[in-house]
Amino acid sequence: MPTYLTGTVQTKAYRLLREHVYDVLSQYDLNPSLWSMLGVTLQARDGVRKSDIARAMHVKPPFVTVMALRLTERDLIQSVPNQFDGRTKLIAVTPQGKKFIKTVELTLHKRLEKLLSGLTESDLVTYHKVLTTIIANDERA
Repeated sequence: MPTYLTGTVQTKAYRLLREHVYDVLSQYDLNPSLWSMLGVTLQARDGVRKSDIARAMHVKPPFVTVMALRLTERDLIQSVPNQFDGRTKLIAVTPQGKKFIKTVELTLHKRLEKLLSGLTESDLVTYHKVLTTIIANDERA
């Protein structure tokens, strides 16, 4: 398949997904970076270091600090003691943050339902694998 055809499809799909995702996130006063930080933090059930969030998101640690402040002010995340290293604090999602994430996730799923119709869970897992493989290949290069 010619790369220009793939590029055209990829560009259009990206624009459609981006438009819908940004629209939903803006309703909750979020952007994709804040949403990603909430997701990374939620996945680390017992809390996560800011440096690990930065690494997972491929951003600089000061950017995570700014985002953490915004999310802390909204009571979506909080600092918690690191049980393995008393010198450091971890970031964890608050109970209110967990409810908030569920609400946003449900709204996103409803909004993207039509765009993703006809795709199975397996298709979406494969799509995710393709994207993560591309990223990993770039990081190794």
